[in-house]
Amino acid sequence: MKRMHLIVLAKVVACGLFVTATLSAKAQTGAGCGCNTEVDAIAVGIGVGGAALGIGVYYAIHHGHSLNGCVVTGPNGLELQNQRDQQAYALIGETAAAKPGEHIRISGKKQKTNGGAPRQFLMEKLSKDFGLCAAASRAR
Repeated sequence: MKRMHLIVLAKVVACGLFVTATLSAKAQTGAGCGCNTEVDAIAVGIGVGGAALGIGVYYAIHHGHSLNGCVVTGPNGLELQNQRDQQAYALIGETAAAKPGEHIRISGKKQKTNGGAPRQFLMEKLSKDFGLCAAASRAR
């Protein structure tokens, strides 16, 4: 997960723990409206845990819409050698910002291919340019 997403998740969990601790303290001291605050605290804890789980799943699912790697010239145009799984993806879509020899992170969608067709990635935007690839910088 990205650092920002982890910070949001940590804040949600911290708020939930604070509310649960506050309700639990009220239950132990007898303060409150005469309600069953222990049950309330358990319900809040379950709710916060569910929210944290939901946020985590949301960000885990949406993380797969980017690739990070080096751009190379392939037989059918530009390709990205993905750093994570070492697979090559033919770039289609908004590829004007991608230059061979650059290490980039791009956002978009993986395209389904038939049989022996090369993997394709529909590039929607260049998220980050890390400069030259390690092999390209050594060759210069």
